[in-house]
Amino acid sequence: VGWHVAGWAGLLVSSIAKFGPSSIVTLLVMGAWRRFKDRPWRRIVQAGLVPLTVGLVAASGILIAEASAPTWRLAAIVALATGLSMSKRLHPLWVLAGGALLGLLFA
Repeated sequence: VGWHVAGWAGLLVSSIAKFGPSSIVTLLVMGAWRRFKDRPWRRIVQAGLVPLTVGLVAASGILIAEASAPTWRLAAIVALATGLSMSKRLHPLWVLAGGALLGLLFA
């Protein structure tokens, strides 16, 4: 939107407004995280964040899969791509390319 409203200046302002606050919070949290690296509670918090992160990523993946697979054929392609990603050590671009090819052929 910034680019369309005010050109380069608008692009800069909208980018700072979008990415600035989260970047500042990240810098502050990482500084505190490093400062408390030897505290016993840090390991507990970090161990708790792992399943939280996995759950958030899985929930995001489910939302994207539901939106991108309105037919059973596309749902099967999504399931196949998910299964391959989880069971094989394939580069994600190969999985995406295969899914795109199957989508073109069968959807």
